Amino acid sequence: MIQDIRDYFIRLAEGHTGALDDIYNELSVRIFNYARTITKSKEISEDVTHDVFIRIISMAERLATIKNPVAYIMVATRNLAYDHLRKNKYAATLDEANQASVIPTPFNMLPDALSRLPANQRETIYLHHICGFTQKEVAKITCVPLVTVKWRCRQAKQKLQEYFNKEA
Repeated sequence: MIQDIRDYFIRLAEGHTGALDDIYNELSVRIFNYARTITKSKEISEDVTHDVFIRIISMAERLATIKNPVAYIMVATRNLAYDHLRKNKYAATLDEANQASVIPTPFNMLPDALSRLPANQRETIYLHHICGFTQKEVAKITCVPLVTVKWRCRQAKQKLQEYFNKEA
């Protein structure tokens, strides 16, 4: 997959605008979801996703030369999400009206469970377990030591287990 995405960036850098569609199809959901784990806001996450793609267009030549452009884009997503939060001083909560109309199951309880985690643990879980980055890659993306990533994963799993055991 990384090689395919690198190929898309090479094509984009060469001026093939169709490559941007391929990049969007491959990464937009991951970028949006990662931004949402940080911001907890659909609207801000949409803005972040837009900003990331503006950055992708402007940096296509540089991204074509990077070994793992997906990791680079995830770092950009993280930085832009925190920038948006700082600018807006805003962090939305989950829509309680939608939650009230849903019968609780482990699958639809997951967003609530994840939202109860500290932001750094939620981010680590998303990158490692949902995006599939190794813990070492997560450490590079989040700019923390590997031991911290391992600790955050362990703490988050423990808190999620406690939440689901309590709710069961």
